[in-house]
Amino acid sequence: MRTPLAVCVLALVLSACGAAPRDSAQDFSGTERDVAATVEGLESAAREDNSDELCTQLLSDRLRAAVKEEGINCVTAAKRAFEDADSLDLTVDDVSVSGNTATANVTSRAGSNTKTDTLELEKVGAVWKILTLRP
Repeated sequence: MRTPLAVCVLALVLSACGAAPRDSAQDFSGTERDVAATVEGLESAAREDNSDELCTQLLSDRLRAAVKEEGINCVTAAKRAFEDADSLDLTVDDVSVSGNTATANVTSRAGSNTKTDTLELEKVGAVWKILTLRP
């Protein structure tokens, strides 16, 4: 059984054929850009195999707790998810902010296949953290 973290990361995985990632956060400004930058951080952490950064800086306490409830620590779950991924290439299409919560519509493409998902984020202090993934 896959952990919620593995499901979250793997749901966004695709084969990008070695293409250089585009920073779609640059398409936004203000708070929306901050939210998009967190999503881009997910992509960067996966590309760099940086499970520590993903767990300590990008994921919410609630998502990490859900992983822990599955009997695995976040770093181990992230490493497993990254190992299963060919590569990660995400484009943030739209961001909606309401107070301390936000959603980011994210598109991934593999060849002619396109997939859109929605990440939910929450503001913790001055930073945005990934809370859930909704297909």
